[in-house]
Order: sequence, then structure tokens, then C-alpha cells
Amino acid sequence: MEHSGGACGAYLESSIAQAAWAEILPSGALRFPFPGGAVHPPRGLIVAAGETEERFVLDLGPLGGGSCLCTVRRSVRARRLRLIVNGTGLTLVVPMGHPPLREVDALLEPHKAWIVKSLERVHISSVARHAGDVEEAPPKRILLRALGEEWRVVAADSPEERLSAKDGFLRLPQDFRKEEAFAALRRWVLLRARRALPPLLMELAMEHGLAVGGVSVKAMRSRWGSCSSKGNISLNSRLLFLPPNLVRHVLLHELCHITEMNHARTFHDRLREMDPEAERHAAELKGGWGLVPRWAR
Repeated sequence: MEHSGGACGAYLESSIAQAAWAEILPSGALRFPFPGGAVHPPRGLIVAAGETEERFVLDLGPLGGGSCLCTVRRSVRARRLRLIVNGTGLTLVVPMGHPPLREVDALLEPHKAWIVKSLERVHISSVARHAGDVEEAPPKRILLRALGEEWRVVAADSPEERLSAKDGFLRLPQDFRKEEAFAALRRWVLLRARRALPPLLMELAMEHGLAVGGVSVKAMRSRWGSCSSKGNISLNSRLLFLPPNLVRHVLLHELCHITEMNHARTFHDRLREMDPEAERHAAELKGGWGLVPRWAR
């Protein structure tokens, strides 16, 4: 598909449309006309009058996008195919009966690079949109789902030079301005992650007989983790806000890169051996940033 600016024309050939013109809209939707055809009986879950839905996990691994949840919505009102990308995945709106679910992956194959970029753009836009929308005051509690910890944030009883953490309480100096308080809490999350995440990673590495070159924990802006060709793994401190099953999935994903540096089929086969629910976890991870408080991003 050729692109020219924010909205463009493109030629598409697929098993269900011999020839069509596609348009990527500024709103983040890929739209192309459907020539029509016979309307088949509804299939899948009926969600509204004249509409059905089916869902599957779309593999974007070879392009570095992992996977995402794809909803195929069939509608008697649809006259063209429309692909919408949002923060939780993508929705393909199609005329009733077209195409069979088994053909959707092949239909989307030429557009997967666009899908990956659009998912990244949606995430970046969401973060930027909330960048100035930070809470007026520090949170009263911080939930670290990965560790099953809940910390209460209170003002220190006596003047203190810096934040202190003890017995489930985070005590902030009374003279801290809002910006100082948020910065101190972000720093504390980073330090907590540096203590907690490396042991979890090394435990999984030993369990699966993998040798890790080194481990670092950083406050990354867009990735949950990365692995270098030397087996050095970097993890995002914000993983602490995710549930344990998703954290484990991220750690196993990066460990798989020690032996499989790309996202080829062998990588996904290996990951499924280590995490039988890898596809479901990868789809859930697409909404992971929604679990990270705005002040912590």
C-alpha cells in the first residue's frame, strides 16, 4: 500500500475484492469500498440488530508489534470494509457474510505495517493527551499489582529531606511542591522496580535454562522491555503496575530473544512453550498502559 500524507489513495487486491481504492483517514481509520455481493446469514456473536462480531488475535510479531486483539464486525449496513485502530486493538467492519474469519489474516497482511504504526501512534497520542492532565495532588495510594503491594501516600509527621517508605506507607516531606512529589514518587517506583524485577527475571531464566547477559531497569516511554544481541535485557519500571501474569509474559518474551532475536515463527513457537497463553497475554498487554497512573508515565 502506497502512502502520501495523512490521507491517501491506495490500490488493494484481496480474495473478496478484486480491485478497490483504499483511504487512510486522519482519524486513524483505513477505509476502502466493497463492491457488494450476496448477503450471507449472520455468524458470530450478535451484538446489535443487523450486526455480529467475532474476535481473534492478530499476529504482528514479524513487524515487532507482538499481537493485538482484532474484532471482525459484520453489518448489514456496511457497504465497504473499514479498519479502525484504537488503544485496545483494531476493529474490522465488513458487509454481512464477508469475509470468512479464516481469510481475515491474509486480507490484513498487506496492511500490518500500517497497523503497527497506527497502534504506536494511538498510544503516543494518548500519553501526550494526558501529559498535562496530571492529578492536582499526589495519589493517596499506589497499587503495584505485579508485587501484590498497596502503599498509602501520606504527609510526613516531621520535616524530612526526602520521601521515605516503611510499613506500607510512603511519607512525603510536607514542604514538597506538587512537581517535587510526583518526581519523588516516580523515582521510588524506579528503585522499587530495580529491586523486584531482576530477581523475577533471573528465576524464569534459570527455570528455562537461559543465560542472561545483564539486567537493567529503566523508565521507558514506549516499550515494556528489550533484549540486545548479547543477551542484555532492559525492563520498564512501569511493569510494576501490571498484573503478575502480564509481567511474566513480558519477561518470558524478552528471555525468548536470547535465542531468537527476531519475531519469526520459531520465536512464537518457543514463547508459546514457555507461556501457553501467550497470545491472550499479548492482546491484554495492548491495554497495559491504561493501568499505569498518569503521574507515573
